[in-house]
Amino acid sequence: MTTLQAMFNQALSSLQAGQLDSATAQIDKLLASDPQNADALHLAALIEKSKLNYGASETYFRRSLACSEKQPVVLSNLANLMKTMGRFTEANDLYLTAIEVMPNFYDAWVNRGFMAKEMRDWDEAKNCLHQALKLQHGPGIFSNLLQLYLDTKDTQNLISQSIVFQKAYPTHAEGYIYQAKALSQQEDTYGARVVLEDALAIVDDRARIEYELGLHHYDSKDFNAAESYLKLALETSPELIDAHRSLNELYFQTENNQFLQSYSNALAKVPSSEILLHNLAASQASSGEIDQAIDTLRRAIGQFGNTAYLGHGLGALMVRKGQLEEALPLFDKALEKDPTNVRFVLDRVSLAIKMDQVGESQSLISRALSIQPYNQETWAYQGIIWRLQNNAKYRWLYDYDKFLKSYDLPVPNGFKSISEFMMELNGYLATLHVSTKQPLDQSVVQGTQTMGVLLEDPNPLVQAFKGSLMECVDGYLEELPNNEEHPFLSRLADGYAFSGSWSVKLKKSGHHSNHVHPFGWLSCCSYISIPDMSQSQAGWIKFGETSLSLGSRESVAKTIQPEAGKCVFFPSYFWHGTYPLESEDYRMTIPCDIDPIRSMGSR
Repeated sequence: MTTLQAMFNQALSSLQAGQLDSATAQIDKLLASDPQNADALHLAALIEKSKLNYGASETYFRRSLACSEKQPVVLSNLANLMKTMGRFTEANDLYLTAIEVMPNFYDAWVNRGFMAKEMRDWDEAKNCLHQALKLQHGPGIFSNLLQLYLDTKDTQNLISQSIVFQKAYPTHAEGYIYQAKALSQQEDTYGARVVLEDALAIVDDRARIEYELGLHHYDSKDFNAAESYLKLALETSPELIDAHRSLNELYFQTENNQFLQSYSNALAKVPSSEILLHNLAASQASSGEIDQAIDTLRRAIGQFGNTAYLGHGLGALMVRKGQLEEALPLFDKALEKDPTNVRFVLDRVSLAIKMDQVGESQSLISRALSIQPYNQETWAYQGIIWRLQNNAKYRWLYDYDKFLKSYDLPVPNGFKSISEFMMELNGYLATLHVSTKQPLDQSVVQGTQTMGVLLEDPNPLVQAFKGSLMECVDGYLEELPNNEEHPFLSRLADGYAFSGSWSVKLKKSGHHSNHVHPFGWLSCCSYISIPDMSQSQAGWIKFGETSLSLGSRESVAKTIQPEAGKCVFFPSYFWHGTYPLESEDYRMTIPCDIDPIRSMGSR
């Protein structure tokens, strides 16, 4: 083995072991001896990417390609970097070039397919994953393809391909789960249930099927059956966290005294489970049991040490207790262990802002934006920093006059007035609010929220509302200018899709705590039924005030009085909440998130 090859292997081993400084030192020595070594330049690029030095990483990738253009792996890895940085057009071109060089390049087809899915270019995503499956058949990519059919409501293909999956992988749960979801989309709830029940005798992972049966009955509002199946799933698989969350969400919203008992039962079977203790603490905190959550995390740290997630969780609880100095080393340690975790970064930023140490938070928020450029919470924190720094970019980002708009919903066909329509829609929505308490981990306080994706409800009233809302969406988008430099405007596209929709019913003293929508783009709230608010701002929506309780360092920037039959649009990174209701009558709304759909196309 040559000295250069040995140096390369040593640098690669260091990178694989996470010893980035050592890998950098070794690769620098190699490049000093052989600066045009394409493989070494490629490895240097991967090292810099691991260190989050994306600019340096791109430079090394392009230097490697300058040495040899036809390197499909380098092209694909550079495309992955461009995708991470939100430069999707460049990423697409690079993936296509890699595929031109190596038509059977599985990884390039898969990664391009995942990027197309992220951009909601459904046809291109399906095409790429189909090509990948031709090259390398496996349940993982096949399952992702089935999810695409589900997302696009391509029910016939979903059913047929689910059956193909079942034949290829008869003991895997996914084929039966997706077939059941397809039948549910066709409103064949009985058929969906039969598919899942029959699968119980076939699949290796019974808990997955029991969990899906629990969700199936949950969505059908058969809470007793949902509870039974979720319990069965946890008997089979006590560390199935999704089942714990769903079961305890059910208990919390129906005020059942068995709330969190599932974790105790599971820990009796698996006492040395970090994931159970971590999620138990998270559920305790979500329900307001902060001291109990702290005790749980301290117990977990005693068992497993100060891991990144446990330490960060404890730090977050210290913040909620107002013990900021105690939180600081916990957050810093968690970030040291997991520097690319955006949740860790944002919580560290919020702590710096709370401690009036705004200057040091800018480098952290830049890191978060480089990792998740479309995370709206990240832009929300960037806005706070700019505002506290009196930076003019704050008004550029939070241009309320340009971005905050309200519209009158058009009257659907068959109705004489919007008030008549809203009255009927309100009556139907009221039947969907079957819980007695707000959901966990949401902004709703003293109110209830519907389950599932509301705008997918086939009820004619809901679909008539959706049609009216889409006219307003179209009008809002048409008014927006193009600006490739702006994080909101740069994502304008030819199409859009509703990525989430639900109904909220607030009672007296009910309100929304200040929040943003992290994974939206454009958010909207439509007002269905509004009590009399003429004497105060009770129930009004407010903008500009954060969730950080900054006191005199912040204020409400804008307020809008709700009116039945109106909808309000704003970028998802806008901080917003509501003033508590004073009326005995309830307030019914339909909030939703909207994402752009961009066609990637081909060269």
